[in-house]
Amino acid sequence: MTEKKAVFDFKGWIREHHNTPYEIRLENDDLIKLVTEYGEASIQFTVIEEYTIVEFSIVSNKDHSVKFYLHFELNDENHAKQLYDEMVETLIGLKEEKTLRVLLSCSAGLTTSMFADNLNSVAEMLGLDYHFDAVSYMSIYEEAEKYDVILIAPQIGYMLKRLKESITEKPVLQIPTSVFASYDALAALKFIQSELEIFRQEKSNEQAHECTHCAEYENRILSIVILISREQTRIYYRLNDKCEIIDSNLVIKPTMNIYDLYDIIDTILLKHSYIDMIGIATPGIVKDEKQLKEPTDGRTIDIKADFEDKYGIDVFVYNNANAAVVGFSLEHPEYDNIIFHSQPFGFGVGGQGIISNGKVIRGKNGIAGEIRYFIRRMQLSDDVHKLAWTQHGAVELVTKSLLPTISLIGPEAVVISSPMTPDMDEVKNVLSSFIDKEFLPEFYYIKEASSYMLSGITKLCVDFIEEE
Repeated sequence: MTEKKAVFDFKGWIREHHNTPYEIRLENDDLIKLVTEYGEASIQFTVIEEYTIVEFSIVSNKDHSVKFYLHFELNDENHAKQLYDEMVETLIGLKEEKTLRVLLSCSAGLTTSMFADNLNSVAEMLGLDYHFDAVSYMSIYEEAEKYDVILIAPQIGYMLKRLKESITEKPVLQIPTSVFASYDALAALKFIQSELEIFRQEKSNEQAHECTHCAEYENRILSIVILISREQTRIYYRLNDKCEIIDSNLVIKPTMNIYDLYDIIDTILLKHSYIDMIGIATPGIVKDEKQLKEPTDGRTIDIKADFEDKYGIDVFVYNNANAAVVGFSLEHPEYDNIIFHSQPFGFGVGGQGIISNGKVIRGKNGIAGEIRYFIRRMQLSDDVHKLAWTQHGAVELVTKSLLPTISLIGPEAVVISSPMTPDMDEVKNVLSSFIDKEFLPEFYYIKEASSYMLSGITKLCVDFIEEE
């Protein structure tokens, strides 16, 4: 295989650019690994004709999760070095996360505190890199993101189902009654290890719901969705050709910038030669279908002009909640009035996408659905950021955010993406104290909104092409 002479010898630079915290392993001509005791980075080179695509990925040894993934065309020395250094920084940062952190909880935290001390002693004696802490059940949600496993005592076992529905990215377990009653630390450690393995296997086999409904069209459309959480940025993308998905992937990074989108487009163009249109669904206010809020510093970028000038391809930019409500409408054409409400885990303020009489409501300069402008002025029982960390508080935030929109729009359906409020009957019951039940819509809960956003932005691109 003849590899194109890139701007510089990246493989040679990697071998020379050695850092003591990791070991470099040359697996073969196209694969280099950076190995540590707490994680492993892979650098894969793929040649397409005379061009080279580089893939970076990092997997944590602690829970076997992917912490970093991206790909790019090897054509710019400074960009390649910058991405490499970012990957290495993420890899080395795993050292601080190598300890398996377990949170125990009971009604007051007292009995689990004593059990946690016992577990820490036994784990240390066995040479296990585990650490246990305990809190009252009132603080579980606020503390959960700092831990890898959540263990609850039998006396609050009634919370297990709700906790599992709200905290989906890590194991939530109930300590067996016999183990907790006897403070059997060794049995508890074996239970955790066994359940961790089951959880990892279930996660690897899990199939996310794919909303792939679409109208027929004759174009090749690249759909990109940007989602930002408290821990990382995820960029989903899908290449659709005449309503068939011919390529898709997910980029995972601690932060993002516009060059991450360039890398996706460059790779797709190398693999598939052409794109008719690019659709981008992003958080925040999108004005005149041209602007994108830069997630890292809040600057507004005229991404439409930037990308069209760079690639000569039509670009369509839309708010991701609006894209989600369009994606849901494809799956449910029976509804003409729909509200999609997103309340990410730990966020006190959510956002909405709205369809009224079959059309997306964007408002002046894209402000529609930006509930941040009113939610803090609602009659709330506490500050929004405190409410976000309790079950009752999250329900209050969601219902108070929906109340004015439901009253004004009168939707047939409300779609909620909020890990802390998975029980739609609970949401409906609260709202029924304000609005007569005969006027309340159907409620739908979705765990993962990305597939709806991808389908929605594709449909919006199709509509844009037809209008043009």
